[in-house]
Amino acid sequence: MADTVTISVKVFATLKRYRPAGSQDGFSLSLPRGATVQDAITALSIPPEQAGMLVAGDSYVAKETPLTDGLQLNIFPPLAGGAS
Repeated sequence: MADTVTISVKVFATLKRYRPAGSQDGFSLSLPRGATVQDAITALSIPPEQAGMLVAGDSYVAKETPLTDGLQLNIFPPLAGGAS
């Protein structure tokens, strides 16, 4: 069993500045086995309050969610707006 998990990550809007140098829209991220969504956020140096909506596949996930090999993690900044 490998000691790491590799996930695919997409960051949106203002979070694009946290992509690794030279990466495009989606990129791979390898972390130690047992890592969580929060560990991915930390590895990308995204301030925790800027990771507003976290989606893996087609489900919202919490920062405590463990990562699994091949997971597609989408990170959105906090969203605001709508009808008042």
